[in-house]
Amino acid sequence: CSHCLCFSVVHRQVEQPIMAMSRSYDNDVDSNQDAPAFRHALDSSRLGRRHDSLESYTTAVGRGRQLHNEDIPKEFSLVTILRRNEDKQPGNIDSGRSSLSILIGKKLRGFGAGFYNCFGGKLEKDLGEQKQPAMGAVRETKEETNISVPLSTMEESFVGTIRFTFDDWQENRAMKVHLFCVFVSLSADETCSAPTHNANANTINIDPDQIRGCDEIEPIWVHNCYDLPLQQMFADDSIWLPMLLQHHESNIGANMKFNAWFHFHKGGAKTNSIKHYYIQRHDQDKFNDTPKQSEKFTLEKKLFHALHDNHIHNPSIKEFKESWNFANSVRSFLKEGKRMTHVLDVAGGHGALAALFLLLVPECESATVIDPAFVKGEVGVKDAWSDYWGDKSLKYRHECLRTGLRKELDKILQNNNQNISPTNVLVVACHACQHLTDETLEIASDYGVNIAVMPCCQKDHKGSWKGLSKSLGNKSSNSQGTASLSFGTIMDLLTAGKMMAWNTGLQANVEYVVKMKLMDSAITLQNRIIMCKSMHRKDDNCNDKEREAAHHRLALAYRRAHCVNKGEKNRIVRWTSVFNESLDTLLPGLAGFCIGVACCHMLHLHRK
Repeated sequence: CSHCLCFSVVHRQVEQPIMAMSRSYDNDVDSNQDAPAFRHALDSSRLGRRHDSLESYTTAVGRGRQLHNEDIPKEFSLVTILRRNEDKQPGNIDSGRSSLSILIGKKLRGFGAGFYNCFGGKLEKDLGEQKQPAMGAVRETKEETNISVPLSTMEESFVGTIRFTFDDWQENRAMKVHLFCVFVSLSADETCSAPTHNANANTINIDPDQIRGCDEIEPIWVHNCYDLPLQQMFADDSIWLPMLLQHHESNIGANMKFNAWFHFHKGGAKTNSIKHYYIQRHDQDKFNDTPKQSEKFTLEKKLFHALHDNHIHNPSIKEFKESWNFANSVRSFLKEGKRMTHVLDVAGGHGALAALFLLLVPECESATVIDPAFVKGEVGVKDAWSDYWGDKSLKYRHECLRTGLRKELDKILQNNNQNISPTNVLVVACHACQHLTDETLEIASDYGVNIAVMPCCQKDHKGSWKGLSKSLGNKSSNSQGTASLSFGTIMDLLTAGKMMAWNTGLQANVEYVVKMKLMDSAITLQNRIIMCKSMHRKDDNCNDKEREAAHHRLALAYRRAHCVNKGEKNRIVRWTSVFNESLDTLLPGLAGFCIGVACCHMLHLHRK
């Protein structure tokens, strides 16, 4: 009962007319002219805007609204308790008499006093209820109605989730409600001669005298669902609850499944007004000839919606797209999953990139984020995606690169029990500034592990390359067909060239195969990914043979490039031979002539 107050915060802001419900769901459920109206509907001005897609809803809610970490939702359970009226046949609609009764609770004191609601409350994390919401639903139902529902029955009664956000998020934190629908049969009903019509397997028999509330809420049967006091209920009840009741009124055997999103105006219980909402049906609709097909999401969309559904905004949409494209590019280049058994994400912040390797690479066993900063998003990533990676490990090491990366590499590579090779380890850094990129490459190459970086904020402190960048830019503007190279591109090419040098990785006895790939510039302009695959160096004898073969190939290429035709070659040979013979004949005479000239010159000097 202590949780009734918490749960009323969810529903105090949701109140809408039932009449509006049938209008809003004209695309999902036939309006059915014969169906009676819910008599105590709210004014349609409180309905808000219905959206046809989650994307439309998300855009509308996010427009002009700053997202906050406080949007990480609190979780609650909510149980709808229904009973079939023995004197009414399901689906037989006449004069507004329903075949369903519903048990609701009237709040007696505290917040929301005088309002009616279904039963439920906050999920206790210490009791494991956030991982198994049906446990919390069983506990709250027992506390507030004294009805004991078996856990298996509650689990089978799961309908879906309802998510709530508010314009005044400072006062009203986001909420996520796990909705259940349980059918009960009163022991007095069993004596009735009318046949039972409980098509639901989740029906339990109870004694009507056992139902009792607590000092905070009083259970009350509404024997005709169309008489629900919706004007004294919360606005979201006016949208999803009639939809649920009309479904079971028609005696569809399958349980109804849906998820809903509601966003409210400021003012809480005072205004009790919805601003935007979206409901996604998953069950077969009786008014359609064919069942509705639920959206089929790719893994990328599933992960994105998992973040959104839990109101996690760190990573941002841009960061999520960057991480997704980065991880897939590296995975495509390295190919072998065993090269990514252990991933270290330098300056990874929220850890989305490291987590994606856990999800995308089956062989990836662990991922560690190395970042001195504490980022709130790390909790959100774990909460949203941990179900996808199962028993794998995502860890955070809050330490600077210089010491943290070396310690993690030492811990992995010196683990004798696992016999891990440097080629099984991958170090990544997405959007690492120039000095961080350089240090990451230097440290990682000393250990001989695989590396992938996407540099940003490139700098040339000595100014050696800025002039070249300007020169290339000027030439490209004056010459057609010449592509310009930005300063960032030049620096990234130099970084890639450094990793290709013969002595890079020499200390770890490895060499690197280097590739540069461009990410879609629509995602980010700093889009050059430098990927370095670690390869074991071959022994010296093999290298000598390879060098000798390379020299031989170079000599052949040189001769082909400088060859002359046969006739020209013979002419050169003949001319050389004649020149050599003439030189042999002329040399003695030429020597005597030179000596004679020298003697005459000396005699002339002597006479003087």
